[in-house]
Amino acid sequence: MKTFNEYIKENYPNSVFEGNNFLRFTKFEDELSVLKNGVGLKVSETASLIKLAGKDTIDFLHRVSTNDLISIKPFTKRNTLFLNEKGRFIAKSTLLSFLDENWLLSDFDPANRIFSWLNKFIISEDIKTEDVSLKYSLLELTGPQAESFIMLLIGDEVSKISPEDFRRFDADGFTFYLFRSSEKANCNSTKIIIESDRLVDFTEHLFSIKSVFDISLVGRHALDTYRIEKLIPAFPNELNAEVNPHDVNLLSEICTTKGCYIGQEVIARLETYDKVQRKLVKIISAQKIEEPSKVVYNDSGEEVGEITTHGVYTNSTGYASLCLLRKKMLLQNSNYHILLNNKKVSIKIAAED
Repeated sequence: MKTFNEYIKENYPNSVFEGNNFLRFTKFEDELSVLKNGVGLKVSETASLIKLAGKDTIDFLHRVSTNDLISIKPFTKRNTLFLNEKGRFIAKSTLLSFLDENWLLSDFDPANRIFSWLNKFIISEDIKTEDVSLKYSLLELTGPQAESFIMLLIGDEVSKISPEDFRRFDADGFTFYLFRSSEKANCNSTKIIIESDRLVDFTEHLFSIKSVFDISLVGRHALDTYRIEKLIPAFPNELNAEVNPHDVNLLSEICTTKGCYIGQEVIARLETYDKVQRKLVKIISAQKIEEPSKVVYNDSGEEVGEITTHGVYTNSTGYASLCLLRKKMLLQNSNYHILLNNKKVSIKIAAED
C-alpha cells in the first residue's frame, strides 16, 4: 500500500516537507490562489481522532469541556474546547456523535495530550477510549468552489446536510464521513474522514472527477497565509498551554449557561472583571520576519506582544503575521517594532475586516 508521503514524492517532486507538514506541493502563489478562487485540498494524514464508547461518555464530555454536549443528537457534530485548570488550551475539538459511540476530532498533536488528559479524568465512569488516529485520515476542502465540487462527489445529498450534520457516505467505492466546518463568518470548509489505507486512492479520485473545478493540494505556507488574512487561530501556534479562549476570540465555543467545566472559574473571572490581557491581531511589516524573531516592542522598549504565526508572503501592504498583543496597547497611540538581526523593523497593526 502506497503511503501519502510516497504518493507526494512520486507526483510532486518539487514539494517541500518539514517536520510533519508539507510546506508546499507546487508554487506557493498557485496554492494561495486556489484557496481564494477554487478548491484548496488540505490533507492531514494523522489527525488526532479518539473513539469513546460507554453510557457515561456524553455526560463526562459535557462536564469537562466548554460547550453544551448533553443535547447533541446522533449523526450530528459540535465544537468544544478542552482547557486545563488555568483556563488554557488542551485542545480545540469537534465531537462527532454516532448511535453507540462518539468520535473526538482534534488537530494533530505528537504528544497526544487530549488522549492522556481525558483518561486522567475518567475514574469510575463507563467509558472506553481508543486512539484511532493512525487508522483514519482527514481531508479538508476550502474555497469558493468547494461546495459545488462536493456535489460531484455525493450529488444532491449535499443540499440536505445542515451545518450540524455528520454523515456517512458510500460513493464510487469509497466509505467516508463528511461534515461542514466554519471557523468564522465566511470561512467555511468541508471535512472528510476516511480510512488511512484508502487515502491515496481517494485523493486520486478527487482529482479524477474535478471536471471544470480548479482543485489543488495546499501546503502549510498557503494555509497559514489564508489563516493570517482571516485571523483564524490554530494549534500549536495560537492554541496551546499559554493561551486562553479570550485571547483568540473563541468564546463562541463556550456555553455560558451550562454550569461548570474544567477552567470555567478562570474564564468567567477574566470576563467578569475585564482581566483579558491579550488579543489576537494581524500585524504588517515591510520586511519578512522569521523565527526566532517574535517579540514585539513598543517605543519604550517594553515587550508588548509575540508573533505566533510568521508570514511568508508579501503583497502591496507588506508581510502579514499573527500576533498576540497586550490589549491595553491597542488603546494607546504607540509605535511597534521587532528586532531582526539586532535592527529595529517597524510593524503596524492591521485594521480588522
